[in-house]
Amino acid sequence: MTYPSPVVPGPPRLHLEMPDGWIQVWAPDTLVALRDDAQGTDHFLANLVVRHYQRLAPFGTDEIMAELGEYAGQRQRGEVDGPRTRELDDRSAVGAEVSFVDPQAGTVAQTHWFATQQRQDVLDVVQVTGSFAGSRREADGAVIDRIIDSLHLDP
Repeated sequence: MTYPSPVVPGPPRLHLEMPDGWIQVWAPDTLVALRDDAQGTDHFLANLVVRHYQRLAPFGTDEIMAELGEYAGQRQRGEVDGPRTRELDDRSAVGAEVSFVDPQAGTVAQTHWFATQQRQDVLDVVQVTGSFAGSRREADGAVIDRIIDSLHLDP
């Protein structure tokens, strides 16, 4: 037996465009983690992570919104705005915006997108999360959107 295998295929290969001034960093339980490499700033630095995990079906809009609601509920003044849909590299994706107050960073805004693919009895889930200071929604939110638009997933 080998890994990956037809029964346990492992995470997909992916490619995305990293903006100038951003760096790849290590973050636990992620396939990819990037962040703005701005030096000497006094605001929360924008970042993006891509995670992969598997879930038993069903795992769709209702389950995603419930998980994001639980996540937001564990944070100070957490709110969820969604659901939304879009294509994520030709895969249907469900997402939402989450915001909360972090004691050190202030208001943090996040965009979450979930794309799934059925494999045998489980769903492969790719979750993309972009985070940025709430006060920098226009500038950093636009950069996060461009990174997400550049994402390519191999089956």
